[in-house]
Amino acid sequence: MPRSVEIFAGGGGMALGMRNADFEHEQLVERESRPSHILRANAERSPELWKKDDVREMDVIEWLKDLDSLHLENVDLVAGGPPCQPFSISGVHAGHNDKRNMFPAAIETVRRLRPKLFVFENVPGLLRPNFLPYYNYIFDQLSSPDITPRADEPWQTHWNRIRQADRSDLTYHVYRSKVNAADLGIPQVRDRVFLVGIRSDLAHFDTWPGIAATHSRDQLLRAQWLTGEYWDEHQILERPDIPPQFSARVRALHQQELDPIRGSRWRTTRDGLLGIPDPIPDVDHEEFVNHRGIPGARTYKRHTGGLIDWPAKTLKAGVHGVCGGEAMIRYHDGSVRYLTVRESARLQSFPDNYEFPVTRTAAMRAIGNAVAVYVAECIGRSLVEHVGLVTPR
Repeated sequence: MPRSVEIFAGGGGMALGMRNADFEHEQLVERESRPSHILRANAERSPELWKKDDVREMDVIEWLKDLDSLHLENVDLVAGGPPCQPFSISGVHAGHNDKRNMFPAAIETVRRLRPKLFVFENVPGLLRPNFLPYYNYIFDQLSSPDITPRADEPWQTHWNRIRQADRSDLTYHVYRSKVNAADLGIPQVRDRVFLVGIRSDLAHFDTWPGIAATHSRDQLLRAQWLTGEYWDEHQILERPDIPPQFSARVRALHQQELDPIRGSRWRTTRDGLLGIPDPIPDVDHEEFVNHRGIPGARTYKRHTGGLIDWPAKTLKAGVHGVCGGEAMIRYHDGSVRYLTVRESARLQSFPDNYEFPVTRTAAMRAIGNAVAVYVAECIGRSLVEHVGLVTPR
């Protein structure tokens, strides 16, 4: 079974996805106590996921100092989500000047462990024009991680040395893959950038095709507003009007109604929450863990909630806890209610038996920070198949 090391593991989204893709975790490194507790608690309940003792609650920089003593040899995958606040639209936009920029630690982990593969996830803010030069520097560093920066060397100078080098001993073919979770059938619009590397001594290292979309927005619009099959499927007799923001596209689809649209339709919040009963305010559900209703939902500017019959808005951690609009469902009559922790986990493709034994705020932060489980699984399976890693069933 392929072996992996995950850094910046958070509450386990990437780890679960890669475990579903048959990677066995050797280490899960996470600095914060509450996400670490989530990882350990689920290891106790489901030991097949990962070992409780392999959850390392410590800063990645400190963990790197102990790396030689861990004897982690022949690692197949290094994965993780380096903290994204420096590059987030909602952050302070400090980028490489932000002390929370952990890409140097991620690159050093690749250099030290020399894995066959790496997968790093981050926010699309990395691609904004003001951050693009530094993003390209990260890209080139990951391509040749053993060309290390010198003491007090400006990153621009280091970047020039990397680009001018003939070749380094350790090289990777690095891919940039931008993935919207909704395009893979997850009931949430969630754009993320993945930096994927394949070591250059592996077969087919330079021909990975990436992740193809399997679901489409147009298929959902067609199912709702042209054929009506979406409403029939959910047994909704009183169908709402077409939202104004979609009317032009629906008209265009109507004019080309005979043209086939490949793939399945995007899945909506209503699709994603099938089988979970509506929550009761301030009452824990007996069957579904972390399914406790939260009263008091309200709308305000830019926090209007996500339509029940559309993929959820991107779930976010928020600087001071649970974000407002992203954590609410909006119904066609204008009423809103908060998503429960369990519902939010569903929209991130966590399994229903994965527990979040922390406060609601900590749980929602962990879920909002997580890689969508199925996205990680799709990437992991694709890489395993492409480079020919053996994954016995």
